[in-house]
Amino acid sequence: MEMNTIADWEKWVKLAREDPEKFEKERVAVIEELIMSQPVRRRLRGRRLQWKIDAVRQTSPNSLAACIRIYDMLMDSVYGPNGLVEAIGLLRGGLGATDRLGKPDVSRKKIGVLVDFRTGKRMQ
Repeated sequence: MEMNTIADWEKWVKLAREDPEKFEKERVAVIEELIMSQPVRRRLRGRRLQWKIDAVRQTSPNSLAACIRIYDMLMDSVYGPNGLVEAIGLLRGGLGATDRLGKPDVSRKKIGVLVDFRTGKRMQ
């Protein structure tokens, strides 16, 4: 069952709600089909990645927590040590190039106000 459109997404959602066991079988089949469609040299990496994703799903308390943890895995593979950004930096001539491609620096943005709960006053 190959699904790639919004209508397909709606079918997946309906299947997950109405028949979770069939949904899981179909999900595994589609993932296997994708892995097998890759060149032989990439299949082991795909299987390892899927194993990690499945482990996160199984050990997370709920679907949202799993989604957040999987997203964090993705961000680490892009921005973390030996990630995509570092590899691009090396290709562009050294680690200095990663500074321009790294995670956005949000540390200087004011995103909230700190309040001392004992006094009710704003903190600087």
